[in-house]
Amino acid sequence: MEYLSRRAAVLAAARAQGADALLVTKLTSIRYLTGFTGTAGVLLLADRPLLVVDFRYGAQAREQADVDVEGDCAPPRLWPTALERLPRAGTLGVDTRNLTAEQYLSLVDTVGADAIVACPGAVERLRAVKDAEELVALRDAADLAEELIRRLPGWLRPGRTENEIAGEIEFAQRHLGAERSAAPILVSSGERSVLPHGQASARVLRAGDPVVVDLSPVVRGYRADLTRTFHLGAAPPQYRRLHDAVIEAHGRAMAAVRAGVRASAVDAVARSTLAGHGLDGYFRHSTGHGIGLDQHEPPLLSPYDDTVLEAGMVVMIEPGVYVPGVGGTRLEDAVLVTEDGCTPLTTSDPALREI
Repeated sequence: MEYLSRRAAVLAAARAQGADALLVTKLTSIRYLTGFTGTAGVLLLADRPLLVVDFRYGAQAREQADVDVEGDCAPPRLWPTALERLPRAGTLGVDTRNLTAEQYLSLVDTVGADAIVACPGAVERLRAVKDAEELVALRDAADLAEELIRRLPGWLRPGRTENEIAGEIEFAQRHLGAERSAAPILVSSGERSVLPHGQASARVLRAGDPVVVDLSPVVRGYRADLTRTFHLGAAPPQYRRLHDAVIEAHGRAMAAVRAGVRASAVDAVARSTLAGHGLDGYFRHSTGHGIGLDQHEPPLLSPYDDTVLEAGMVVMIEPGVYVPGVGGTRLEDAVLVTEDGCTPLTTSDPALREI
């Protein structure tokens, strides 16, 4: 990974905003800038970067990270130790989106309010455009997710619980090489299919149920996010109508993705398509989001994000509708933004799968 060039780019961006150094507290951003994969650490990004970790991660950080490491403090002393290492001259950039109020107030006490420069999203803006190695990892995660979808029909049958299905997915993805799930595995069936984030429960699948499955295996730190909808038996016309409308919205939104288009414009395409079917009132979440080391990264394909898409971004396309008394359905795929369109990373059939 090109950690040195990434740090140089982020530090240059922070300095353009008036910061002499940048304090990075978000762990996925620390991983992006140094290679460190532990679960506790603070990075001071300056001409000579310093990664502060507690004693549990000292050896690991020195092995993984290509920066100076201080790793001897007790876990409760991690943040105070990082504060002690801050420069007492110049200005300090902070990502205000990833600091607690307590941390911010302690920074004010340490360096003074006038020395603090807000740099929200300083690392995330660079992370939004993926490099070649990141794309390989994202494709590998997507391929693994596709294999899980191929196996799902063999696991979905009446009499099994949603939790059992989630367990099958977890067991299989680990054997296929996934590190873990990026988020809880979502399996929502029957009346629970109207829950957009319906985590697997003890509900028993029954004949005639719709089943929405959303899975997110992690490969080398990078995430997939794939949703498909199944039906146990022939789907009734009113449910098929929902799914057909979502397929149309999904396809039109995907066709709208290209460099130079605003994220909100892609969302508008999906939303207007569903409105044409009288279903826009049942679509309350965004059309999609970026993905990478985090499950949800900028940009957000929503009415509220006017970010201009760039070639190299990877975004999810996930329209869904959730109608009480009928059921819910969603489709979700990852696409790579290109200059003249997009390249899908997940390509399995979006059609409703009747089992």
